[in-house]
Amino acid sequence: GAIMPREVLEAAAHDLAGLDGWLIVDEAFADASNEASIAAARWPHTIVLRSFGKFFGLAGLRLGFVITPREMVSGLRRAIGDWPVSGPAIAIGTAAYADLGWQAMHRTRLRDAATRLDALLIAAGLSIAGGTAFFRLLDVPDAEAVFARLAYNGILTRPFADHPRRLRIGLPAGEIQLSRLAAAFRTTRLS
Repeated sequence: GAIMPREVLEAAAHDLAGLDGWLIVDEAFADASNEASIAAARWPHTIVLRSFGKFFGLAGLRLGFVITPREMVSGLRRAIGDWPVSGPAIAIGTAAYADLGWQAMHRTRLRDAATRLDALLIAAGLSIAGGTAFFRLLDVPDAEAVFARLAYNGILTRPFADHPRRLRIGLPAGEIQLSRLAAAFRTTRLS
């Protein structure tokens, strides 16, 4: 969920190109804020991965694409092998990218939901350690215990075995889910 500064990525791309290496950038979350994308940068030795699963909510479609210099395309095709994409998946993806009005509305909805979630998390005394347009990463003294207590209240979060203080919480889908989360926080010891 980290967004690296553009100048850091550009320097890495040029450094790696000088070593015959490649910079690979996962932009699975980039559609939520196109300012973060380097897809149009055309830096040397850079591979950008994009998907429809996060922003467009089309994870089941299993559709994504790669933006890379031409000389890399044939090697990627050989590595991936025959992995045809269905006509309906292409049609859905094309329609999703063409619907600029929906994209603008969804970006606004995500920003509003994130603002409301942040306010709720701060009011509950939780420390936000990071996140994306789709989730927040929390720093809590005992993430596993908070995970269990929230799950008991029907709120699913994601703990990290390798970071016992980290807990990821997705944006509530609407006011009902936000209210449920607020109620769970009121009845759950969070520290």
